[in-house]
Amino acid sequence: MGNSSKVQCGRYDEHGKRFVGRVKEMLILDRWFDDPAAPLTIFSVTGMGGIGKSSLLSEMLSVSRNRGATSIWMDGRSCGSTPSVFLEYLSSTLGLETMESDVNLRPLRRLNETSVHKRLVIAVDNYEELALLESWFMEVFINKLSSSGVLIILASRSKPATAWRMHPRLRQHLVQMPLQHFTNEEISEYIAGAGLVNISMAGTIARVTDGHPFGLALAVEAADHRRNVPLAAWAELSYMISARLLLELTLPRLHPMIEVLTLLETANQELLSSVLQTEVTLEEYQALKRMSFIRSDPDGLALHDMARFHLLRDFRQREPQRLQAMRVRIAGLLMPLHAQAGPHEQRQIARRMLLLCQESMLQHRKYADVSTESLFSPLEVMREGDLPLLHRLLEEWCEYSVEPWQAEPYRPFLNELAQRYPEGIVLMRDRSGDPIAMFITVLVHRESSEMLLRYFPAEMEECFTPQELNCDPDQTDTHFAVLAAARDDVPGYKREELVGYMALDRLSLLGDGARVMLVATNPNLKLFLQSIGFRMRRARTRVCDQYEDQADVLDLDLRNGQFGEWVMSLLDPENQGSRIQHGSKDGDTDQLPWTESDLRKMLAHLHSPGELHTYAARVKGVQDGMELQLRVLDLLEGRAHGISQQDQMLLYAAYWTHAGNPTAAAQACSMSRATFYRHLRTALIRLARVL
Repeated sequence: MGNSSKVQCGRYDEHGKRFVGRVKEMLILDRWFDDPAAPLTIFSVTGMGGIGKSSLLSEMLSVSRNRGATSIWMDGRSCGSTPSVFLEYLSSTLGLETMESDVNLRPLRRLNETSVHKRLVIAVDNYEELALLESWFMEVFINKLSSSGVLIILASRSKPATAWRMHPRLRQHLVQMPLQHFTNEEISEYIAGAGLVNISMAGTIARVTDGHPFGLALAVEAADHRRNVPLAAWAELSYMISARLLLELTLPRLHPMIEVLTLLETANQELLSSVLQTEVTLEEYQALKRMSFIRSDPDGLALHDMARFHLLRDFRQREPQRLQAMRVRIAGLLMPLHAQAGPHEQRQIARRMLLLCQESMLQHRKYADVSTESLFSPLEVMREGDLPLLHRLLEEWCEYSVEPWQAEPYRPFLNELAQRYPEGIVLMRDRSGDPIAMFITVLVHRESSEMLLRYFPAEMEECFTPQELNCDPDQTDTHFAVLAAARDDVPGYKREELVGYMALDRLSLLGDGARVMLVATNPNLKLFLQSIGFRMRRARTRVCDQYEDQADVLDLDLRNGQFGEWVMSLLDPENQGSRIQHGSKDGDTDQLPWTESDLRKMLAHLHSPGELHTYAARVKGVQDGMELQLRVLDLLEGRAHGISQQDQMLLYAAYWTHAGNPTAAAQACSMSRATFYRHLRTALIRLARVL
């Protein structure tokens, strides 16, 4: 595709993949660049999986760079669920894009300097993953951008929410781009441009792929490499891709790398080499990039969703034991990366780790079943027009989940939640766009707890102290799970499978250090949650009981940097205890593990070497309290490597310069006390690993 109105079909990108068609969309981009006013514009690129959304975004960014605009690509899966994480990701992406021109410029200042002469293009792939941030993105982020010289491109499977189309200010800036299958002319151009030796195959390929871009690319690739793929198999390509066909399109030496990508959303050359325990050469990595069912993003390579679906199912059937061993190895590699990552990376790594755990959550499936790989769109925040259908879902849920007198608060609660905190209601849609399942969680803080106490006073009193309910909204770290409801008439899926799909997605919210609590009466729900690490205690009263089922309080607390250990306990429960205790080197097996409590007690005596003596034997190479004091201070003052600068600052303030005065320590770190305590817990976990 050219970068002007004179469109050239059949362009190759830097990875050798063809880009054809989408002439209308590219002309709209050209018109924006040719417009001297260049008003703020939002492209909404939508369409089914494999239709070419990511390819179009990549092409638009390439053209934008050629036209002199600062152009960045963001993945909605990496943007996080809070404004601060989103802005950190945006800042790092802008910094990477502009570092060659001015490394001293603070990246976010670029947003204020945008004009018709200095244009900015922001492309967000997988935009549906920003569901929890959509209101903030529309009302705050976009409102802060310049009214000219800015183009935002959003790619998602579903069409933009009603809030976009009805927005009094943004709707005039919105340009919808629903992508369709290739036309006959575009199919012919693509096939002709591929230079097939057997021209007679072109008509067959065009007919059986029906112009589906992903299917077309695979079929042409098979013919181009003269793979012995029966023509009958190509008929699947528009809707169903077989693992056998995908592997036949790949060089045998690349198969191990394909297997790793089936277990990870993205992987770069270094991670592929680490998992396979052998070097992945640049030549092999480039060969993977050129495959039609693999796409590139800033974090590495990723399989197309449909390809991953079938390859993983095939891997599970062929070699389940080797598959599980690879899951454990990958999680072990990701665990330290998650502990050391910044906020915007933690959620992405947490998501990767949770995808590895599906096979470990199958013991109790009568409430939530995560055994089924799904091609459903990611969960989305509700739209205004969804509320009537959500009430129907809620009524069905009430019939089998609570007693009639207990059902009364749920209808007004849903209405108020949809009005005040719509981001707490996430849902799945069928192919027609109708909601088929919803999951409701509420972040507990001073403002939301006022609402929760009105509707569910007994549950709130069972789960939370008055101090927790009065938490500042900016400092909250606890989710209250209200309900998961799903239809039981979705073709091909049981209700338990839809609930399991949603539960796996919502657990990723805990990856940045959070807690979830709920009151449960369903025995199958209790068994499922306990099997994945939730703690359970009996409710203090019987108010929340349902018929003969007693209510219990369940919680999963990963606020102390425990997400990695929790994932490993699911994947490899037999070895988890020894991993925590002896996770350093051979020969260290006689060392006792450091708990957070132990470490706090030891650091409380940091000014008194005599008191530290009792802890010295637990640190290799340390003889007495004086040596232990010097070892710890070397770490906290940066003379020894092992913990980050922020961890050094937090620990040094808490246990040396302002020991016993947390208020002064928090002020020295320019943090509120709540934020200081949260980061301090994480710093303690990391120091424990070093010691």
